[in-house]
Amino acid sequence: MQQQCLRHSGNDPVDSELYPEIYAALNSIPKGAVTSYGAIARIVGCGPRQVGYALRRLPKETKLPWYRVVSSSGRISLPKGQGYEVQHQLLCDEGIDFNLKGRIDMKRFSWHG
Repeated sequence: MQQQCLRHSGNDPVDSELYPEIYAALNSIPKGAVTSYGAIARIVGCGPRQVGYALRRLPKETKLPWYRVVSSSGRISLPKGQGYEVQHQLLCDEGIDFNLKGRIDMKRFSWHG
């Protein structure tokens, strides 16, 4: 059974104590590779939404490779016009290919930690 990571403290239903572990895992993803929210969650021992919450709280000037995290289906989770294009370009700059449906071949480019 998956460990429950969400804790309710005030208005934030997230365990921010896990953020350093999530960020360390994120920083381990090599250039030219991607991983899923779920893969990071398994490494840290929480759920994929927890990873999403942590990534949303990264400062805009972060040096962490946030853009290397995609959905398990190989899609960019950000909506078009709200970061999709930036993430797509950063991944393309690292040699990550997308198919005609906008998906990354996870068998080819996936990093599992």
